[in-house]
Amino acid sequence: MRCLEREDTFPKTLTRYGLYLFAFSIPVSFVPAEFAIGIAFIGWLLEGILNRRWQHYQTRLYVPLLFYIAWNILASSISPRPLHSLLALADNEWPMFIMLLMLSTINDTKVLKRMLHLWLFTASIAAAYGIWQTFTGIQFHRSGVMSPMGNYFRATGFNGFYLTYAGFMMSVFLVGLCISFHSGLNHRWKYRLVALMSFMAVLGTFARSIWLSFAVAIPVFGFMKGKRLGSIVTTGFLIIVLFCLIFIPAIRERTFSIVIPSENQTRINLWKTTIKISMDHPLTGIGEDNFDYYFDKYKVDGYYDASEHPHNDYLNVLVNSGIPGLLAFLSMWTIIIWIGFKTAQDSKNPFLRELATGSTLAIIGFLVGGIFQNYYGTFANCWGWWFMAGCTMTSYRISQKEYDVRS
Repeated sequence: MRCLEREDTFPKTLTRYGLYLFAFSIPVSFVPAEFAIGIAFIGWLLEGILNRRWQHYQTRLYVPLLFYIAWNILASSISPRPLHSLLALADNEWPMFIMLLMLSTINDTKVLKRMLHLWLFTASIAAAYGIWQTFTGIQFHRSGVMSPMGNYFRATGFNGFYLTYAGFMMSVFLVGLCISFHSGLNHRWKYRLVALMSFMAVLGTFARSIWLSFAVAIPVFGFMKGKRLGSIVTTGFLIIVLFCLIFIPAIRERTFSIVIPSENQTRINLWKTTIKISMDHPLTGIGEDNFDYYFDKYKVDGYYDASEHPHNDYLNVLVNSGIPGLLAFLSMWTIIIWIGFKTAQDSKNPFLRELATGSTLAIIGFLVGGIFQNYYGTFANCWGWWFMAGCTMTSYRISQKEYDVRS
């Protein structure tokens, strides 16, 4: 049996409340969330300096993660715009600190549960706001006209951009849905209500890539609970899809556009251009945020209504850091998903088991959506990826600790 944790200290309390502030604020604004990460980091740092206790947790995930960061630093350093590229790399990758801080400092289910409840509470407000936007086209927190989608409007929540909001609401839906299946939990209807609201909010974004993520994550969720429930969940999901296609023209038109070549010409041309660049820079890529620098030289002929990035997370990593960077990227997310499924299967704590399931499915959702959009390659969306990774890895850590205590 491991020895009991040492008494609480001011730096630990500072870190804990920094994490609480992050969870509470991230559904509404990134500014206080980033400030909260700073508070949590200062608490972690003070605990090490003042009390000589450097909180950390060893995991195999750090091997591909450190290689990924080191290789990207190298790629950016030798790029045509090294300072610009390094600053862009830091800006895009620093959200991983939320995972590192959660994994290093949270070893109590109560702390993780409180953090999650704060997140879901504010997320439910964001979901309700998105639903309001879809039906009214009115937003209270900023000026400007919302994009019409047939008889509805494209929801952006508090984020201001529909893809960021869609990815965020996808994770809320999957986590809320999974925790609602925790049989020993009181008031499970609250989690199901949050899941329902976030599902409706995602529909209102008209984000096709996240809709496709649902098509993968929801059946996987069902079959993880058993063949019978898997069949019921998948059938129910297909019925909802069919209903939307028949009775909601805006959703039908948006869905059919997935398979219409003319609706995806820009994306296809960007993919071809990215592959051309990568063939000339297979080892170290071109460095972070240099796509625009090389675009005119390599672009294939055809129509473009955007050219900022490849509209594909995997191609974006490939063109930025070459084949080694892409392999490291795939490796670290494979490890996180494996750990998530292991926790979902082996944990004796039902809350941690369901949280690991939901956060892992959310990561899978991001990975599916990343085939068609730039989710990881956009700073705002990175927070969602790494917060879900933090939930997965921290659930695993606490589960392992509880197992050791029982042993």
